[in-house]
Amino acid sequence: MQLIADQLSRSFGARRIFGPFSFAVGPGEVLGVAGANGSGKTTLLRTIVGLLRPSSGSVRVGSNGSLVGPRERPHAFGWAAPDLSLYAELTAAENLMFFARVAGRPLSAARVDELLLALGLVPQRISTTPIRYLSTGQRQRLKLGFATSREPAFLILDEPGSNLDEPGRGVIEKLVAAQRARGGTVIASNDSRDLSLADRVLTLS
Repeated sequence: MQLIADQLSRSFGARRIFGPFSFAVGPGEVLGVAGANGSGKTTLLRTIVGLLRPSSGSVRVGSNGSLVGPRERPHAFGWAAPDLSLYAELTAAENLMFFARVAGRPLSAARVDELLLALGLVPQRISTTPIRYLSTGQRQRLKLGFATSREPAFLILDEPGSNLDEPGRGVIEKLVAAQRARGGTVIASNDSRDLSLADRVLTLS
C-alpha cells in the first residue's frame, strides 16, 4: 500500500498554506513534516486523511496499481492530533470501543486491554475512571491508541509527543516501530525527538 501526494496544495482564499509538492510514503517508511507554527503542518495532515479537500493536486492510496475507493479510504488511516475529541464521561476502554463501533470495526475487550497495556495504561487501574480524571499525558496516550487500534495502513500523527513524559515518548517509539511492520507513518512536529523517528523530513515554509 502506498500513499501518494501529487502536486498537492491547499489555500484559504488568496493565502497559500502549502505546496504544491509531491511525495510518496510506502510500507515501512516514516515521513516527518516540520515547519514553523502556522506553516501548514496540521492542514497538510488533515488534507492527507481527507478531512480537508486539496486546492489542487491529489492524494491517492493504492496497491499494485489499484486505488482504494472512497468508502474504504478512511479505514486506511489512523489519525491522532491534539484537538482530537474524546468523551470525557467515558472510560478509556469505552472510548476506544465506541469509536471502533462508529467506524464499523468493533474491538473485542481483549484487544482493548492489549492496546491499553501497550500504551502504558494499566486496564485495572483505569477501568472505571472517566477520562476527565486522567492526566493530559494519559489522554494523549489514549489518542495514540485510537490511531493504532484498527492497525491502519498509514499512521498519521500530529504533534504526537504533546504532553508526554519520557515513558510516554517511549510509547511513541514502540508504536512507530510496530507500524513499520505493516505500513507507513507521517509525523508532523517541531520536536526533534519526534522527527528523529523519520527516514526523511519535508519542511514547510
